[in-house]
Amino acid sequence: MSKRVLEFFIVDILISIDKIKRYTSEFSDGEDFYYDEKSFDATMRELQIIGEATKHLINGELLSSNYRMIVNFRNLVVHEYFGIDSDEVWSIISQHLPKFETEVLELFRKVEDRELLQRVIQHSKDDFINRKETIKFLEKLEQKL
Repeated sequence: MSKRVLEFFIVDILISIDKIKRYTSEFSDGEDFYYDEKSFDATMRELQIIGEATKHLINGELLSSNYRMIVNFRNLVVHEYFGIDSDEVWSIISQHLPKFETEVLELFRKVEDRELLQRVIQHSKDDFINRKETIKFLEKLEQKL
């Protein structure tokens, strides 16, 4: 199995953040969000993806170890998922995720190999071929190249 290039993880995080924004846009607090089972579960899955991708970016020295808390949260969600506090999850989504998105977008902008980023985005578009909203997001991301 070939090693995945780090740029894939940057795009993975950006896709997951976009999905979380869409999944949570109609909620105003953690309690209402928690009781919408599909939205909550889908968001938790995307937070897991963000945590796993963040681990790779830390290990690849593209992100500082200050972001280890994201990896730790992913581990908590995956391994100790009972008793997840909906208000804490809401706080992560509403307060911390926008700041992290800014940081990851900055990583995206700093990638010097634009052709590689184009291939990564195209690969993601192929993976999400039937997901219209994700394709729209990837097309917008592509425009930033």
